[in-house]
Amino acid sequence: MNQILYAQEQKKKKPVNKKKIIIVFAVAIAIFGLVIIALTAKPLLENIKKIPQKQEESETPEPIVEFTQTEENDALIKIESEVAISHIIYRWNNESPETLDETGKTNVEEKIHIPAGENILNISVIDTNGKETKKQKTYIVETSKPVIELISAGNNIKIKVTAETELSYVSYKWNQQEIVKEDMYTYENRNLFEKSIEIPVGENTLKVEAEDITGNKSEKSLDIKAFPKAVTNVLAEGDELHFTVTGTDDIEKVEFELNEVKYVMNTQTFGQTKVVDYKVKMAEGWNYLIVTSTTVKGAVDTTYWKYEYGATTDTQTN
Repeated sequence: MNQILYAQEQKKKKPVNKKKIIIVFAVAIAIFGLVIIALTAKPLLENIKKIPQKQEESETPEPIVEFTQTEENDALIKIESEVAISHIIYRWNNESPETLDETGKTNVEEKIHIPAGENILNISVIDTNGKETKKQKTYIVETSKPVIELISAGNNIKIKVTAETELSYVSYKWNQQEIVKEDMYTYENRNLFEKSIEIPVGENTLKVEAEDITGNKSEKSLDIKAFPKAVTNVLAEGDELHFTVTGTDDIEKVEFELNEVKYVMNTQTFGQTKVVDYKVKMAEGWNYLIVTSTTVKGAVDTTYWKYEYGATTDTQTN
């Protein structure tokens, strides 16, 4: 009996602390919750990273640039842009750039002439927002060499050079003389060169060289002999003009023109001779005389002469 009472007293002395049990249980639940959150938060964050982030400003696609080559050897450039184009800058290889003003346009079509040979076209498209898009294209234009023609005409020879591509220069020289170089950059038409030059008397070799702006080069030479030309002298005798044609070789033909009236004399007129004399009457005022002589060897000479007849003091000019 006493033992039972003692046990009951012990129980009364050590009551069960329910509050602590509740706290421990709550802490356990909290820890378990944190663990669950930690386990689920990581994949959630990874999935969030995979979701595309909305940009403050969407990026505009760059312009579409198309390159084509026409039959006329022009580069045809077509540009389509969602943003208005401000201007286009282009240059061939490393040459100085050129600017095309295209303000406000979204569709542009431009033709640019292609130089001969192989060249790189660099294009920069700048829109109204200042964004720059760069493109480039290699073009090849096949060209032939310049064509040189040497055309003989009496004591002169005509140099004619034609080219598909603009000529850079044409040069020529007689025998061992110095080279005469014609810079084609000073010519309006750079695809054609024509010049008549006098052939020196005797045996000669003419060498001609032509080069276009792409480096295509042609050369041509010609051996040709020139004979001495006849010499013409003119004197005024009263109301007549007296001219004398004297040649080293026989004279074949003499043509003269006085005040736009033309006359022709040949061997049927004066026979075989090295000297031809002729007199013609003048008109009042200025008289203009042109005498052209041709020898049997084909040497041609032209003399221009004018004389004022009937004035207080006669005047003559060769």
